[in-house]
Amino acid sequence: MTILHTLHWVQFAGTEKVCVDLCNELSKEHTVYLLTNEKIKPYINENVNLVEVDFEKNRYNPFFLYQVSKILERINPDVIHIHNTKELEIIYNARFFMQKKVPIIGSRHNPILKKKFALADMGVAVSDETRIYTNAKRNITILNGIPYKEVEDFGKNEKFTIVGIGRLAPVKGFHTLIKALSKIDFDFKLNIVGEGEQKQELQNLIKSLALDDKIQLVGFVRNVQDYIHNSDLQIISSSEEGLSLALIEGIFYAKVLVATDIANHKELLGENLVFDNNIEAFVEKLNDVNKNYAKYIKLFEKIKQTKDNYIIEKMVKQYVEAYKTLIK
Repeated sequence: MTILHTLHWVQFAGTEKVCVDLCNELSKEHTVYLLTNEKIKPYINENVNLVEVDFEKNRYNPFFLYQVSKILERINPDVIHIHNTKELEIIYNARFFMQKKVPIIGSRHNPILKKKFALADMGVAVSDETRIYTNAKRNITILNGIPYKEVEDFGKNEKFTIVGIGRLAPVKGFHTLIKALSKIDFDFKLNIVGEGEQKQELQNLIKSLALDDKIQLVGFVRNVQDYIHNSDLQIISSSEEGLSLALIEGIFYAKVLVATDIANHKELLGENLVFDNNIEAFVEKLNDVNKNYAKYIKLFEKIKQTKDNYIIEKMVKQYVEAYKTLIK
């Protein structure tokens, strides 16, 4: 099967990681092309055929759409898999220049309704919560999966070490987490792993609360599993999620994970590992985890036993089955 993926590159974050992991795994048995920015190159394996396309261009420009249609005709894919609504419009409109109307499948990564997503022949929600906002001609749910990676020990922690993973954006709630940490009653170290537009704002907040020696903005890393494995606690502070890769990574690598009570977090983690999305609830949960750490390890151990639900091989198998239903 020849499978074409398209990705509107912003930065390497959750959506980009899902796309890359899927392409890398699919390329073991199928011919895979990826249309996106060349910056993705360090993350894909040699079997994935990269075709550089700038999806920042006007999605209604007929000359650009014609160029895209020629790329599609040259590749001649059996199915086109899009990961963002903008390039869905581009691919859909480019097909008007083609005789062969290649079926389009789109992944809905966030619980946000996008009217133009209805152009897709099939929509894939990454969770049942996200499926509510998945409005393609036909819709299914396929849970995100990740490849397992070996971990490295950093050594014994001198302080209770917390890690937050994600893009530095308001929706990830790091500003709330930082404010809450200024009010807790134990010593700690927080590593925030990720890049994004809120970096300077978070730096300023950390400085204003005199937490410079306790909180570090680590930036982007390739070994996020090591930071999770070597922390005492992983926290997901988001105000909005689809099915967070950080949560899945936590199920694989964390000792304890707690998360805001949004999306399907309570369904996946249980009532005792989630908390309300406000500063007071953050403080209460953090203090309780530190005070009753052994209890939380036992609670989370039950969740870790579900990790086989999130392996990359299971996700890929389900996507291949979905592709086949679209191919006439």
